[in-house]
Amino acid sequence: MGKTTSDAVTARETARKRLLALNADRAARDARIEAAAAKVITTAAKLTDATAAAQSARADARAGYEAALTRIDATYVAAVGKAEPAVAAGLVELTAEKLSPADVTALTDLPVAEVRRLLKSAPGAAVAAAEPVTAEPGEPVAAVVPLVAAG
Repeated sequence: MGKTTSDAVTARETARKRLLALNADRAARDARIEAAAAKVITTAAKLTDATAAAQSARADARAGYEAALTRIDATYVAAVGKAEPAVAAGLVELTAEKLSPADVTALTDLPVAEVRRLLKSAPGAAVAAAEPVTAEPGEPVAAVVPLVAAG
């Protein structure tokens, strides 16, 4: 019976040593898992912060862009509001000199459609169109009538 008891004690001792080694491996594994999880959590928090900062920067950039476009549009509208009546007045003067829109286009490099649009919007266009148009002897009346009067 001594040998059986001795074998049982030896087996228990071996099991105890193996369990201690296994527990040591588990503790080391648990420490590695804990360190890796902490690294992921920290890195994920940095990623979240970076994403939020980028979204905020994009929003600020969009707001600045929209504000700049609004200023540019306002400047453009103001410039056009001042320039178009002056251009239209000049076109009225040209048509008052009995030039056709085609002639005005050739002189000014403005497209015919733009000349017509500006002439229609010109305050003096109605006055110029209402003036009696007379043809020079031998010149057809259609050649001296401005398109505004017809249009």
